Amino acid sequence: MVADVLGYSYLDTGAMYRASVLLSIRNSIPLDDSLLLAENIRNHSIDIRSGAVFIDDEDVSSLIRTPEISDAASIVSSESAVRREMVILQQKFGKTHNTVAEGRDMGTVVFPDADLKIYVIADVVIRVLRRCRELSLLGNEADDGKQLRSQLTRDYRDRNRSDSPLRIAPGAFILDSTLMTITEQVSTVIELFRERIGVIQ
Repeated sequence: MVADVLGYSYLDTGAMYRASVLLSIRNSIPLDDSLLLAENIRNHSIDIRSGAVFIDDEDVSSLIRTPEISDAASIVSSESAVRREMVILQQKFGKTHNTVAEGRDMGTVVFPDADLKIYVIADVVIRVLRRCRELSLLGNEADDGKQLRSQLTRDYRDRNRSDSPLRIAPGAFILDSTLMTITEQVSTVIELFRERIGVIQ
């Protein structure tokens, strides 16, 4: 939504990792074979276009939003060889688009010179409820307890991985979204961005 307001392109890097999982499944590549996974990414295209996710020109947006793909993406994204390939793709995207990027290493690794960095936090219970609502809207199973365990596992994995661990980027604004609506979050980010670049409205 921030990208829509600004007229920028939206880069959902989590969706890119999910796409790499789908790609590995289709090519029968074990998720723990990081070098083969990285080679597989190089041999195919993973693109974001107008918010949709494509593998080799096939729109796979609806195929990568299952809990199973999401959990596997968290495992794959901890592999250094995979992350290197993804960073190349993400930085290439950023060089050719005015970009609003979402991801856990955007401000620290992928776009360290970004005009504005936002580190979004929220109470884990609220995050789980939001995730369950999202899954339900997509027609997937939404089990609160299962999602809580998945979220805590992912958080631990992302904070403790050796390559690009989850950290607050230098100069980042910390946005606690626990009690905020989506509209309020978007408005806050837009205001921060306009202040940063000197646009007064």
